[in-house]
Amino acid sequence: MQVAIELPDELGKQLLELPNMQMVVQEAVKKMLIEEQRRLTAQNLLDEHQKLVPSNNGNSISPITRSLVGVLKGSNVDVEDYKKHLEEKYL
Repeated sequence: MQVAIELPDELGKQLLELPNMQMVVQEAVKKMLIEEQRRLTAQNLLDEHQKLVPSNNGNSISPITRSLVGVLKGSNVDVEDYKKHLEEKYL
């Protein structure tokens, strides 16, 4: 297989002066392909993880929050009560 690569003239001249130019190019392409394969593998792993772990986009309440809401249900606690609690606890 042959691949055409556009290079600036000066860089092309430097590349042609290398004694083992073909091997240098092959190694560079090989490294690029390996890096692309790693990137795709990482992306595939991330995609699989997102499929397995349900995301919480605000549509549902996490179990811990749900239990806390259940504890407070029916009480007359508001934000001011919570601020007062924090002041008493930390100040």
